[in-house]
Amino acid sequence: MTTRTPLRRPTRLARTTVLAAFLWSLLALPFGLWQLLDPEQGPYSHELYEPTIPLPAAVPDWIAPAALIAAGLGGLLIARAKTRLWPLTALYAAVFGLALTTVAPISLAGYLCAFLIPIAAAVVPVLVARGTTARLVTAAAIAAVLVGLGVTGIVDYPAVAGFAKELGDTMVGIGGYFLAQIWTLAGAVVWTALTLQLLVQRRDGEPAPAWLAPERAAKWGRAAAWIAFACSLPYGLVRMSWLTPWGYTGGPVGDDLPLEMRIWGLLLGFAALGGGVLCLGLTQRWGERWPFWMFALRGRPVPPMIAIVPGAAMAGVFTFMAVPMAALGIRQGAPELIWSFPFWLWGPALGAATLAYAIRRGRVDTGVVR
Repeated sequence: MTTRTPLRRPTRLARTTVLAAFLWSLLALPFGLWQLLDPEQGPYSHELYEPTIPLPAAVPDWIAPAALIAAGLGGLLIARAKTRLWPLTALYAAVFGLALTTVAPISLAGYLCAFLIPIAAAVVPVLVARGTTARLVTAAAIAAVLVGLGVTGIVDYPAVAGFAKELGDTMVGIGGYFLAQIWTLAGAVVWTALTLQLLVQRRDGEPAPAWLAPERAAKWGRAAAWIAFACSLPYGLVRMSWLTPWGYTGGPVGDDLPLEMRIWGLLLGFAALGGGVLCLGLTQRWGERWPFWMFALRGRPVPPMIAIVPGAAMAGVFTFMAVPMAALGIRQGAPELIWSFPFWLWGPALGAATLAYAIRRGRVDTGVVR
């Protein structure tokens, strides 16, 4: 028989969420003023900005930035909202998560992950090696491989450096736009977290559903993790198909795809599939104890927040990317974006798997007692 004990309010989580909402609201003021004072060059006037729900052309230019400043001021007042004000915090989450976001943050995240994969491949083995001697030997072996790749011409390091410089210059040129988009999406995640926190507080003293028990969470969390993993397959496999004669991206790409694009396809595919494997880690033993190949850490408990924080953050990002991605596919006549980026399912599934992991690791007090 399941009974209920009073929920202990997550005071540390509450303080963190309130602080995040307050800081986000403060940043709304400079972003709004920037757009108001420089409507031609402001972050929401960039040619790449295609909001999910654009404002009618008849709306004066000053309306949107003025509303943004007002939203920031309002956010400062409601960051420490009472439980009865949860519809207002939910409205903030909906407006900034579904109306003002674009696909820019997820594109940036994907390319950054792809760019960091080769760096991680060279650095991680050194970090996980056990002992100073093993690390020195590993570092020397990796250095020898990198030199060999350059000497044989397999990797053109000057070309790589030129590409990195070009990428850096591009990012600097559109940095304001990307910062505004990241801030917008962060607001959606923060206000969603605050809304959920207020809803949980409203349930204090009420019976908790039996499905929140750790043994139940282990079952539905495992199903959610496998669904999240499956959602990573379409994009990952499509991008990795660029290495084959049957490359596909909204249609066959043929044999004229440049080599650098094929390499990007490989890296992007690995980034997506690697994220899917990490979703499975939320239900596997190696998600609770470091695996055997992590020589310096193997067998030790994995700090729960290492998985919970990025898992919850990415679940929020994926969920809020669902609508902009679908809108982009419709605008561009590319419906394959909806199935190759199934954020509408990936985000909720990853969120459920992360919640189940947090319950099992004792970081969520459900109040369910057996």
